[in-house]
Amino acid sequence: MEHEIPVTIMEQEKPETKPSSPLELPDQIREISDMVSSAFNEFRESKAYDKLLEGRDSVREYIRRTPLPSLGYALGAGVLLGFILKRNR
Repeated sequence: MEHEIPVTIMEQEKPETKPSSPLELPDQIREISDMVSSAFNEFRESKAYDKLLEGRDSVREYIRRTPLPSLGYALGAGVLLGFILKRNR
């Protein structure tokens, strides 16, 4: 015994896509962003930034020349900081 079941095929409505608009930032956040950006740009142009880069390069060179002692120093510093931070809790 066969039964016929009526089937109605309906097209699904496609959701309307709105054009993506740029996110508007509140004025306070925009001002803070501008202040941080200008402060960072001033820092990059200072002598302190150059010294920081020189220090970074000398530390990298030291680690390349002496990898095992560098690893020991890092491990020791991590253990020491772990003890200090654990005591405060």
